[in-house]
Amino acid sequence: MTVEQYLKKNGPTLSSVLIKKLSDDGLSQEAIRKRISRLKSPVNKIIGFFKDNQGFYFLDEQFQTQIYFENLRACLKSDAKKYFSVIRAIEYHYGYIKKDHLSSFTFSPIQNLTSHRNISDVITQLKSLEVIIDDGDYYMLNDLITSKKANFQLYKGVELAKETILSQFYNYSKSIGLVSYDSGKFHSEFAKFQFGFVAPSYVCGITSFSKNILNPAFVLTDVLIGNKVTIEDVNTYLAKIDVIKNTSKNNFLPYLILDNVNQDAFKLLKSNGIIIGFVNKLFGSEYEELLRSLINTVANAGAILKQNPQAYIDLIINLNKLVDGKTNNLKGDLFELAVGYYYSNISQNIDIGRKINYTGFQREIDVYASSQGSLTICECKAYKRSVDLDQTNKWLTQKVPVIYDWIRSFENDKDIIFEFWSTSGFTTEAQNLLQDRKEKSRKYKIDFLSENEIIARAQKSKAQKIVEIMREYFIKD
Repeated sequence: MTVEQYLKKNGPTLSSVLIKKLSDDGLSQEAIRKRISRLKSPVNKIIGFFKDNQGFYFLDEQFQTQIYFENLRACLKSDAKKYFSVIRAIEYHYGYIKKDHLSSFTFSPIQNLTSHRNISDVITQLKSLEVIIDDGDYYMLNDLITSKKANFQLYKGVELAKETILSQFYNYSKSIGLVSYDSGKFHSEFAKFQFGFVAPSYVCGITSFSKNILNPAFVLTDVLIGNKVTIEDVNTYLAKIDVIKNTSKNNFLPYLILDNVNQDAFKLLKSNGIIIGFVNKLFGSEYEELLRSLINTVANAGAILKQNPQAYIDLIINLNKLVDGKTNNLKGDLFELAVGYYYSNISQNIDIGRKINYTGFQREIDVYASSQGSLTICECKAYKRSVDLDQTNKWLTQKVPVIYDWIRSFENDKDIIFEFWSTSGFTTEAQNLLQDRKEKSRKYKIDFLSENEIIARAQKSKAQKIVEIMREYFIKD
């Protein structure tokens, strides 16, 4: 059997598999290697990804087909685990992950480390294979490399819950003196790898001395919630920890906060000395239930705000009670829901965090409100700083036109209104640009709202509760 015949029958595969199969025909392995190295079109290969200098071989006609990606995935999983860990991380997070969070869920360093490929190189190579896709602030997977359907809203809910947990863990560890006060950092580096939370600890027994200088230990924390943690996820985490054991001079305490783990993965973590923190054991069952409510509200925001808007009010109140009165870290995503809550009272249909793909351009719509004669599309920012000229210009030139063309591809009768809501206002340059576009725009309407305008809108709405929400959680610092 020739290489071409084998690939035609079985699909793309690694060179080691080809050598083993063809050696069954009586040829020596050295002769087979030479034959494979001389192959030309219609046989192609990918090199530089797999252990032992293996290549991934495929036929021209198979390139980027379903069987190509299925077999590529299998080969990455078996012989290129640092690349597969990226695929698994995005799958675990429902098909999306923030770019600056991805490194925490791989075992590739974020800084140069001898004998280890930097995560930026890993990502670049996976993008070159079209395995992962750059989606603005996020990475997502090519549909052909995974059988799991992406769910952006569910990911956003889980991500928001994770940020809440990290903030709560920081407060908890400070309160018991485990970490040094106000020294913790989120999504930060330790020993050239990234963790969700990193903080120095001066607790007696885990610190060390070097030349009469006290060296702190470090608390390293990652969070895996919203999906069942498996052996694959645990192996990625342990691979990161193992490298650090061999390269770091500092002592450290590895924490992994979970809500759902299978028994084999749990045993593996325990046998490797990882501190496991279950959400309900750390912070209580009421807290865990609150996070589930948070995830559900964000994941199903449109339906909930239209059918049961009180659920959003209850969520805000309970968050403020249970999360040590700190909702600052949640403001961005919760503000989208606040604007959605406002429109749920005056619109027929509401959608939050909608992803669109039009002529190859992907865009995210924070709030999409449909009324009888109009469609309103809102950009929502709850920053501590004013929205600047660059961000305003990107919204006007890169986001608004694509969304407008997408709407006009199926809707010609309704007026289209684009609004930019900012709890901290706009810089003078940004405000001037928005005012200019507001006056000159003819195809669609443009409006922008700062603190005063937001409160004024809230006061005119049918639901006066929105005034309290805006003032209590978003406008007042």
